[in-house]
Amino acid sequence: MKRGAWGMVAGMVAGWAALAGPAVEALRPEIALSMEADGFVRVRCGVTPVGPAGYVERLAELGGSLVPQGGSWRIVASFSEVLTLDPGAERTFLDWRIWLPTGSYTLTWGDPCEGQAVASFSVAQDEGGRNVLLAPRGFLDSLHPVAVPVADEPAWLGDPEARRAAAWAQASLAEDLAVCARRIKIVEVLARDFADTSLGVREPGMMYAQMITSGYVVCLRLVDREFEYRVAGDLLVRVPDVPSGQVPDDVWVVRVYAYHAGVDSLLHGHTACSPDAVLPLARWVPFDAPPLEASVRLLLDPPLAPWETEVGYSSEFPLPGVRLEAVYAEDGVLTLVLADPEHRTSGGACRTAILRAQIEKTALQFPEVEEVRILPPEVLQP
Repeated sequence: MKRGAWGMVAGMVAGWAALAGPAVEALRPEIALSMEADGFVRVRCGVTPVGPAGYVERLAELGGSLVPQGGSWRIVASFSEVLTLDPGAERTFLDWRIWLPTGSYTLTWGDPCEGQAVASFSVAQDEGGRNVLLAPRGFLDSLHPVAVPVADEPAWLGDPEARRAAAWAQASLAEDLAVCARRIKIVEVLARDFADTSLGVREPGMMYAQMITSGYVVCLRLVDREFEYRVAGDLLVRVPDVPSGQVPDDVWVVRVYAYHAGVDSLLHGHTACSPDAVLPLARWVPFDAPPLEASVRLLLDPPLAPWETEVGYSSEFPLPGVRLEAVYAEDGVLTLVLADPEHRTSGGACRTAILRAQIEKTALQFPEVEEVRILPPEVLQP
């Protein structure tokens, strides 16, 4: 087998290694607005790296534009260079001092793919005829007497740590899905205290430090698909988006296994019905549910998500009439009793080998399981 083929498989399987807290490089754009005593608006645009990796040797297409919300003129500045920034470091690229007539403006700054900050603000006149700046509090450099905050932004934007968490989650998801970060909408950022360093997203067999960990829940959306991340300090965890719906505060992260014909062909040069091409897909189950049994039920009952089938995964489960009747575990041996009154698990050797591999691999992900027995003997027979 070619090393490159195994590398591709490893990459697909490692898609959920993010659960351990990846060091994703991300760049958060920063905008600071103020008005000076002589009525000039000062605009400063910079960047701050987020995530424990900092931001090292990556090309950023940094650009800024200042556009009036009425009229045809605009000011544009752009840069493109390789950045090297230590974690938490900052760098200012633009420092403008501009006379702006009264009116409303939109300032955009950042990288088209990695994320942009957009500040809408106005220049108006007070009762004494002085120009005043009306801008969201999160973009105000200082509360100068001629700079007035307006409440037209989410509250979390005023919290630098919340902005860092949102930028890191957005960048991590963009890397996972291979899309530009600007396509991912930040829906909500909520402060939360987690019971331990799992951030409420626990993997069976893993140990976590038992200490209150303060962080954030970041809710994201890409088109009609919603995602949730938990972020605290240098910890970042993605909650699986299957099943859908409200995610409890505490969940188990488990995997179900599905067949990928493309990987099978890549590994063997033809469709070999190989267990090597039966690969993991992430799921969550409530923390009060037995994770092993819940994982098998998630494999047997609901179908794959549309985005999983779109990238080549397939599963014949759920099969009509096939259900999990009983689970027994003793001395490392897990026994699963299936009901299959219509003999839906029977068929050719290729088909039954894949169905069996799906069930066995789903069960063997748990450290306490060393062997899987599936009963009655007549199920999963060619």
